[in-house]
Amino acid sequence: MPKCGSCQSEISTTDLFCPRCGCSTKLESPTPGDDFVTEAVSGSQSAEVSPTESARRPSSSVGSRGDRLNTDSVVGRFPPGTILGDRFRIVGPLGQGGMGEVYRADDLKLAQSVALKFLPENLTNDHERLNLLYNEVRLARSVAHPNVCRVYDIGEIDGQHFLSMEFVDGEDLASLLRRIGRLPGDKGVDIARQICGGLYAAHERGVVHLDLKPSNIMIDGRGKVRITDFGLARLTMASGDQIGLVGTPAYMAPEQLAGGGVGEHSDIYALGLILHEIFTGKPVFRASSIAEMIRIRDQSSPSRLSTSVKDLDPVIDKIIHRCLDNDPSHRPGNVVQIAAALPGGDPLAAAVAAGETPSPELIAASGSVGGIAPRWGLLSLAVFFGLLVAAAFIINLVSPAKKSHLVLKPEVLEAQANDLCETLLGIDPNTVKDSAYGYWYNPDGPSTEEVVSGDLKDGGLEFWYRQSPSYLSANHPFLYARQPRKVDLNDPPTTATGMVGVRLSGRGELREISVVPSLSALTETGASQEVSQEVWRHAFQSAGLRFEDFQTTPCQWSAPWGADACYAWRHKTLNESDPASAIRVEAAVRSGQVCYFQVIQPWTSRQWILPDRMPQTTSAANVAKLNKTGELAQEALFFLIGGPLLVISMILAIHNLKVGATDKTGALKFAVVMLIVDIVLGLFEAHHNASPGLEMTTFLSCLINALGRTVRFWIYYLALEPFVRKTWPKVLVSWNRLLQGKITDPFVSQEILFGCIFGALGACLVGLSVFFSDASVQTVMDRKFLVPETLVGGQGVMAGIFGILNISLSGVFNVLIIIVFRLITRYDALAVLSFVGYFTYIGSEPSDGIWSLMLIALFELLTALVILRFGLLALIVFYLVADFLTQFPLTLSVNDWFFPIGLIGLGIPVALAVSSFFFTMGDKSPLKSRIDHDV
Repeated sequence: MPKCGSCQSEISTTDLFCPRCGCSTKLESPTPGDDFVTEAVSGSQSAEVSPTESARRPSSSVGSRGDRLNTDSVVGRFPPGTILGDRFRIVGPLGQGGMGEVYRADDLKLAQSVALKFLPENLTNDHERLNLLYNEVRLARSVAHPNVCRVYDIGEIDGQHFLSMEFVDGEDLASLLRRIGRLPGDKGVDIARQICGGLYAAHERGVVHLDLKPSNIMIDGRGKVRITDFGLARLTMASGDQIGLVGTPAYMAPEQLAGGGVGEHSDIYALGLILHEIFTGKPVFRASSIAEMIRIRDQSSPSRLSTSVKDLDPVIDKIIHRCLDNDPSHRPGNVVQIAAALPGGDPLAAAVAAGETPSPELIAASGSVGGIAPRWGLLSLAVFFGLLVAAAFIINLVSPAKKSHLVLKPEVLEAQANDLCETLLGIDPNTVKDSAYGYWYNPDGPSTEEVVSGDLKDGGLEFWYRQSPSYLSANHPFLYARQPRKVDLNDPPTTATGMVGVRLSGRGELREISVVPSLSALTETGASQEVSQEVWRHAFQSAGLRFEDFQTTPCQWSAPWGADACYAWRHKTLNESDPASAIRVEAAVRSGQVCYFQVIQPWTSRQWILPDRMPQTTSAANVAKLNKTGELAQEALFFLIGGPLLVISMILAIHNLKVGATDKTGALKFAVVMLIVDIVLGLFEAHHNASPGLEMTTFLSCLINALGRTVRFWIYYLALEPFVRKTWPKVLVSWNRLLQGKITDPFVSQEILFGCIFGALGACLVGLSVFFSDASVQTVMDRKFLVPETLVGGQGVMAGIFGILNISLSGVFNVLIIIVFRLITRYDALAVLSFVGYFTYIGSEPSDGIWSLMLIALFELLTALVILRFGLLALIVFYLVADFLTQFPLTLSVNDWFFPIGLIGLGIPVALAVSSFFFTMGDKSPLKSRIDHDV
């Protein structure tokens, strides 16, 4: 029986190529083992077949080990010793193939060995082949990597074009496999990883090889790999075109064999074939012709390697099988995934490359385990402090606390409001059973946020005060959207007899006061009584106005109660040409006692103490329009995302629980923490009094509301977290380590430090968005710039701290939302754009200009980048730091009474960043070294 001239294996007389090595057995017939190029010419297909390799001990285009060089078996046009161009001395031929003839030569000028590749003699004047030679030099020189053969230059001698390249003192992989069969597991993994490295370098430069095969992979005497022969390579930007049939059929991807669009995925398929031969010593497919090979590939799929190699690592089997998928979209996305999947690589990337959903434990075990160098830690900390200083200046510049002239402390304003109730309204202090106070943002406001009328100055923030002869009990919140059960200016409604509502400016000037009169008061006292001028003078003085500067005018608004008489005044001298822009004061009297008094500025739209009292004025219509826009945005969020997402999430959560795909432990820990934070927040937000029954009701309300919200987020977590693990597993590395209790882990601390840096940057963006906005308060998904509760101190500060914790934990929802967009769009970039677009719409106001909108969009883009580049934990810290800097009354003036409160908002991010800085260095931390030394 005849034998193969290359590997000496027995072959049949009818075989066109060796079933073991793929070498041609007949010179006149092209086989799947030969290189060839088919190009479209004038609309027709013509096949141009290269000469068969004359010496069937295949060698690559760069050479083989000198001690094994068999020059007798290779016929060349240049005998040894030939001097070419007074520079190169031919040592001997290395081989020849369809793309040219290769010789080993000595570079006489540089005194080093090189390999020279000439076009075949009969193709010297072939312009297409010459272009391929130039293309090989052009593309190979663009790739610089230790595992890619270096190409030096291209030259011409006596009309014969050649290229000079690195000479590798070794042999090609095809020759090695024919000599020894399959490689040992550890050596095979080493060779495979080097091939991946060189191929990745090419792909990074946009180069696809298109002729990757064992004979184009050289291994030198030290076991180092070189990828050679980029003669058929294409740039990725053009590789998707129909470029004809190019390459070696036995190592072509299905789409390449079909003459269709090729790309990196085509090289990955060829790499799978090579890895199969490395670990088994056998080709994947055996055929006697190209047509038969195409038929076999179409009708069958590669068998698992484990069936023929018993000791093969299953991970290798999985990744090779995935590389050989006929559908390019099902192959690994890049060769990095393949390298990571090999034993000794990144197990997380291996799981993803194998198409599996990595477990939370696997995710936590991946990533860095050591600390960063102190100099990088110091640099990161310096960047954080730089951004912190910038944020402090910007926030101080636009702070509503500064613009609202908060001169008096809330305790002083409370006493002042209580005094007004007694002196102006005639309320007996002994009848007051309950009271509450705080700050709020008045939706009314001038376009400049500050109007000066004499000594009168107002800003967005106002002080409110409530008192009642009965206990104040807020309404029960809606379970779906978090609504705290706290007393404010309108909750509970001002409807019970004796209830009083007061609004004061930051300087303590009266803006509105109202009391619910007794319905029987008129009957008991008889005829109404006139109110003395001194009472009105006192009321005007309390409002920071001079009674003498006003003149009577007809009432424009109806009194809030069934009053005996209504009164109105207009400023005498201010804007006489435009009476509508003048300051007005309206009041009402019942039974000889003032029951209503309000300062009405040009932009005032309603009686704010009574939420149902909205006069139909132009200003009120504008406010209603703006409120309606905000409501539509929130409803859109609920119906387009919130509602359907909850229903779908319930179905997915049940499915994930059944198949065991979800992280039940992580979801439970997250839910428990969120429940505790939500309950504590609700208790700090709630109004407390001496009634045991109301206190129990308040506690149950906070518990039920927290449970409802926590269960909802628990469902989201169970439903969508597995998709995050499968799509972006690195997002959860630090998060899962934190759930495992590794608080001081360097990688966890590193992500916290980065979260602090981007949080300070986010605070700058929010501050700038307020600077360019006409609104008195900028909201970014309900994140208010300066939360009024923090100004009250004590309970309000604690409510602010836990409120920020609660909002930051809700960052999980943002990750789930972006994964929903990813599942819908199927592309990361489109998911980010959808995320940024939608949340920019939600976080903006109708009055925002282009600069403000751009800054809000940048904030949302920063949010998305933090999610994808750093992870969930970094996102939570990002929100945490940004909110502490913007929601607490940060000020640069130590004379401001709220300066200590602002220090809390500033100190917590600083403490977080500094502590994470020390822990992120791990064993390199000077603090740890000091502790170890002391011990």
